[in-house]
Amino acid sequence: MQLGQFVSRAWEIGPPEVLVRRIDVAEIALGGSVAIGPAFVAALTSGEHETWQSLTASASRQHEWLLGRLALKDVVRAWASERGQTLEPSDIEIHIDDEGAPFARCAALSGVGGSPVISLSHNSGVVVAAAADPGALIGIDIEYADRKIDVVARALSETEQAFVDAEAASVLDILVAKEAATKALGVGLGGGVSRWPVVSVTPLPQGVMVDVTSTTDLGLVLPVLVLHPLDTVLGICYIAPDIDAA
Repeated sequence: MQLGQFVSRAWEIGPPEVLVRRIDVAEIALGGSVAIGPAFVAALTSGEHETWQSLTASASRQHEWLLGRLALKDVVRAWASERGQTLEPSDIEIHIDDEGAPFARCAALSGVGGSPVISLSHNSGVVVAAAADPGALIGIDIEYADRKIDVVARALSETEQAFVDAEAASVLDILVAKEAATKALGVGLGGGVSRWPVVSVTPLPQGVMVDVTSTTDLGLVLPVLVLHPLDTVLGICYIAPDIDAA
């Protein structure tokens, strides 16, 4: 990784208002583990570097944390580039709020309305990060299509089970939609699968639109575009900024 380079690659998928980037872990792995070079670590701010060094539980935990930070920094940099701003990874600091949701701080973006809203998802082989304009709601989730879903299936409501029986959506589609929707609200699913009911499923040429109702903002319906790229299921929840409230 050299100055100005991206670790992730652009992934042109989902709503046009949302930037998505992905890291395929196998592409930057050596001998089955991620090769952490000095340039990767140099992408961190001093505060992030301290956090990274404090993750002593396992090397894999350090790798997972670092790749997540790099993906988020990349998607913020890509968003900034579209607005005429050239940033290095160390110009951006990623923080986690009290609910576990990531957010970015970057002084250089104050002139373009501030940092974008961001979201992150990862599993053993892929890391994905999304960004959208300040004030929007954005949540992303990705799972391998062969993930075991027995526990989730038992937690479906009658309405959700009817969608599955009618083959309008799979159990994994519903899970990914709920994960993305709760991330968009910055709260996360936290194991409460049944607390975020799916109320409608609409087939689309490229996937399905799954509407999830919020348990924290009564009356709010969160639309999630669920896609099936390669051997994964990807959910993107996006709600545009409320211009009238700005």
